[in-house]
Amino acid sequence: MKSEYLKYLTNRYVVAIIVFVAWISFFDDNSLLYQHGLNKQIKDLKNKKAFYSEAIKKQKQMLKDLDDDKKLEKYAREKLLMKQPGEDVYIIDNEKNKE
Repeated sequence: MKSEYLKYLTNRYVVAIIVFVAWISFFDDNSLLYQHGLNKQIKDLKNKKAFYSEAIKKQKQMLKDLDDDKKLEKYAREKLLMKQPGEDVYIIDNEKNKE
């Protein structure tokens, strides 16, 4: 049984195939490990692209909405805490928003 495996492992074609597979898998410039890392990078970049595309859509929609004077005033009052002359602004901070 042991000699049977030894017989196959000493065959020069089997040795050449094993060396070739090991070289391609680990030592080559385009090894399988390197390709795996590149595929992971591609996946991360696609996720970032989707996130930023969605953010751009939201920003474009906000710009469209801010063309209306009433919506622009509402945005300035809520987000930028602006006020008209003679007006007092009170900020109410909920504990729910802190968490």
